[in-house]
Amino acid sequence: MKKIFIIVVLLAAAGGAGYVLTKKQPDVSQQTNSNSNPPPAIPSPEGMDDSMESVNPPVTPVNPAPTPPAAPSLPPAGGPVQDDMGDVDVAPPKVFNITGRNFSFSQSELKVKKGDRVIINFESTDGFHDWSISEFSVHTDRVGAGQKSSVEFVADKTGTFEYYCSVSSHRAAGMVGKLIVE
Repeated sequence: MKKIFIIVVLLAAAGGAGYVLTKKQPDVSQQTNSNSNPPPAIPSPEGMDDSMESVNPPVTPVNPAPTPPAAPSLPPAGGPVQDDMGDVDVAPPKVFNITGRNFSFSQSELKVKKGDRVIINFESTDGFHDWSISEFSVHTDRVGAGQKSSVEFVADKTGTFEYYCSVSSHRAAGMVGKLIVE
């Protein structure tokens, strides 16, 4: 008798569970309740379309971080390059590799044209030196033996200009050269 009772209870429980799982949920749109709002629609990925943007508009930050300006890129040496407008009419820079040793430079004269971009790659082979030119307000870092520094500028005026080492009395000791801008 107990066995039959247990089987009936189990069958009733299984039948009740099946009924609950198969029963349809009531339609929320037909219910009226003045104190509550309908639940927000949650789109499924398959059902998303452009109309969903009005339901869930994109969020924009209140104070977005400013985008830093793009750093100007230097063209590679040795060939024509594009200017800011995309024209291929900008001449490559004039690159000079200069070494400095106690009281002299490896090159005593440099020639460029007005408007040329000039790059000086300077290396000290012994002692502590730099490469400077006052009229263009440029100079390399001061470097020790085996170290390098570079500087770039535009030769925007014509003439002959003295470049020199600005360390101590190296200029007076003859560590000078000429930049000729034609």
